Amino acid sequence: MNMVRSEIQNVKLRFGIIGNAEGLNRAIDVAIQVAPTDLSVLITGESGVGKENFPQIIHQFSRRKHGQYIAVNCGAIPEGTIDSELFGHEKGAFTGAISDRNGYFAEANGGTIFLDEIGEISPSRQGKLLRVLQEHSIRRIGAETPIPIDIRIIAATNRDLVSMVREGTFRADLYFRINVLGLCIPPLRQRQGDIILLADAFLSETSERAGRY
Repeated sequence: MNMVRSEIQNVKLRFGIIGNAEGLNRAIDVAIQVAPTDLSVLITGESGVGKENFPQIIHQFSRRKHGQYIAVNCGAIPEGTIDSELFGHEKGAFTGAISDRNGYFAEANGGTIFLDEIGEISPSRQGKLLRVLQEHSIRRIGAETPIPIDIRIIAATNRDLVSMVREGTFRADLYFRINVLGLCIPPLRQRQGDIILLADAFLSETSERAGRY
């Protein structure tokens, strides 16, 4: 059942979303409808369209809202440390591992993890991520036993993952795991009626900021 306009407007106010375009409203509606499930969601859209708002909407309207929400920029993690960052490590597992560390997945256990820029993960790391989704467990670097996790996965990308699958740079099995439900955020050029609203909001924010000095 679709949300009424007033409910969508309340969501926009709560999460700082500006615009009334039909495509934007539809995306918010879908995010709310899918939130109570545990389906993995893949959010697509160009840079700057506000993809980062939608995982927060899904999390806050889900049964996991009292759990941790962890946002991870996959494109900003160096290749040499991504396993430790995502899955954690044991003390002494490698040079510099002076203590145990929980990775982002362990920190988000019972909650939601948002993997932004998932298209930037290398094929070798894609395989490890796929195993986490299949087995619902993680293994710290240097650990012998896996740790079970209960987590909701939301991913986002500005890249064409279908083309990457075709080219062999993104695993098809991982793509289908993260894309149980797809959510596309429309670019501003398809929301021309929102340009004035956004300009007014930016001017108001700039004026308010200037008034503080």
